[in-house]
Amino acid sequence: MVGVFSITVVTGVVAGVLLDQRFHTLPWLTLTGLLVGLAGGALAVYRGLAQYRDNRD
Repeated sequence: MVGVFSITVVTGVVAGVLLDQRFHTLPWLTLTGLLVGLAGGALAVYRGLAQYRDNRD
């Protein structure tokens, strides 16, 4: 679960950096990528915990 969170955050940041370099908008797309990655990672953790809870009952 930690791996999924890390991968989504890193992917968001890397995508943001690449887009910032392409469009010369530093740091806005990097920050947007970070926020999207954090949101996606949090959603993945939430879903994983919900699935764990459902399987435990």
